[in-house]
Amino acid sequence: MTTVVLDRSSAFARQDNRRVEILTLSPEMKTQDRDKELHTEKRIDRRVKIRNLWKDLTACPDRKLRRMVGTLDVEECAIDDAMPRVEDGWSEYRRTDAGVLLQVDRYHDRGHLLVIDRLDMGKRGKRSGRRITLFDRAQNVIGQWPTARAFYHAWLDVVFDEKPTYLISDSSFTGALIHDYRRDNVILCQVMHNPFLQNPRDHIHGELSRGKSEFLKHLDSFDLVTTLTDQQQVDMTNAGLSAGRLRTVSNLTDDLHGDPTAPRDRRCGAMIARLAEQKRVEDAVRAIGTAVSSDPGIRLDVYGDGTDRPMLERLVDDLGVERSVILHGHTPGAKQNFHTASFSLLTSRFEGQGLVILESMSAGCIPIAYDIAYGPGDIIEDGVNGFLVPPGDTEACAATILRTVAMSDGEVEKMRRAAIARAADFFERPIVQRWGEVLAEKTFDPIIKLDNPHATISSASVRDDSIVLDIQVPGIGDDIPESVFVSWSSRAGAFFGRVHATLEGHKVHATIPTSRLTTIPPGLVDISIDFVHGRSFNRARLASDNSAITNESESVSLYTTAHGNLSARIHAASGSPRRA
Repeated sequence: MTTVVLDRSSAFARQDNRRVEILTLSPEMKTQDRDKELHTEKRIDRRVKIRNLWKDLTACPDRKLRRMVGTLDVEECAIDDAMPRVEDGWSEYRRTDAGVLLQVDRYHDRGHLLVIDRLDMGKRGKRSGRRITLFDRAQNVIGQWPTARAFYHAWLDVVFDEKPTYLISDSSFTGALIHDYRRDNVILCQVMHNPFLQNPRDHIHGELSRGKSEFLKHLDSFDLVTTLTDQQQVDMTNAGLSAGRLRTVSNLTDDLHGDPTAPRDRRCGAMIARLAEQKRVEDAVRAIGTAVSSDPGIRLDVYGDGTDRPMLERLVDDLGVERSVILHGHTPGAKQNFHTASFSLLTSRFEGQGLVILESMSAGCIPIAYDIAYGPGDIIEDGVNGFLVPPGDTEACAATILRTVAMSDGEVEKMRRAAIARAADFFERPIVQRWGEVLAEKTFDPIIKLDNPHATISSASVRDDSIVLDIQVPGIGDDIPESVFVSWSSRAGAFFGRVHATLEGHKVHATIPTSRLTTIPPGLVDISIDFVHGRSFNRARLASDNSAITNESESVSLYTTAHGNLSARIHAASGSPRRA
């Protein structure tokens, strides 16, 4: 992902003669001069700058720090929390005897206290409640924040300084932090680098990827969400996760200047992959083991390292293919080996796109890939510029390897030319052009925030096949939303869904098929209402009273929480119908 970000940022800079900043939040990067290192290594264009939050703050003068606007009422006594400075480093730490972090003090480059980040505000000595305090040189409080999210948002406000800005988030971590960073001058974009489901083989209404669920539940709070493949965009749309925010923008790949006529060992294959469960490299080893029983000259060079290496070494030994499968480990510039390999293998369980397929094709190396979610099927036209194999079918993979080896020289050259031509669709210029198209769709229209998006259940009926809700929404005022949804989120796991609702005046009607909820493991599910209006997204819990609820299903029942909101209970076993 880091490589993708560096390459895309440099491509933006080159193609549009534009300055691009890569923003980082890690305290560890404060002491690193990654900007200079990456420029020296020619990993990024001269117009790309790496900007780190902590390097910014520890070098800033007071006048600039004062632009950070706090969200808590100032308590000047926070300075009394400062720990004695016992080392020359820029950070001091306070932990429990068990090693749990309770406080971090950060120091300015000029030596004075800059930040106290205290994480035991609820009860000293026990991690509960947080307060981040920023100080000036005279140790006066500049601002205070209750969360890291609020603190980061304040820094982003300083970075952007009300200038029209396109902010692209690539990681799940930052997506969770900034989905509610809504400013009129900032077009907010999230990139989906991997499948949105915890198990990509599930139905589209399965459990969301747990590492991504926080921002996946709030996709309409972004101006734009990009997927790497058309199929993932279709699946996420059909899952109801977004009201028109999704677009497909693939990762770009380098032009490796593949030569379709260059001599290659037809029996030599290459694979670049982390040796990890997702990549399922053991299937490639087994496929080679089967193929060499028919053609002992076939060989696979595997470039990459990971936790599965010991298991793969044992498998190679067990199959007796030590001469046929070579585990090279991590190899810088491994993709250059696609120039000499005749075919490549991808046997992953799932991918976001499968950039390694594009690299193989760009070098004129014929890809053989499992037809998994997502990527291979969007890139490869089977039998034309590569081959698609049923996922998990090592016998079919072996047969396809043997087929590739046995093809005539003319067929091979034709397929290599087709692979190179297809890879060109993902080179720098067309991908940057695509980014330009999807960003140009967005405008800096003002964001409308509902002051009180209050919603109350007037009736809620649960039947065997559906849940029917009638809702009063007086809180929307005169700002009529373009789309209204009823959404739900499980308290355990990352199950989430929503259905379109109809809005007439200040009344909303929605029907939820009970089948959408009964796939969720037994437990509690909270129900909300979502309003989408232009760039705006608002979500509110549904106020409820048990007198408005009728339960007539054995599998699902509605109830009113202690806080007066509507929730559902998914039952573990059938019983007699419940009525309320």
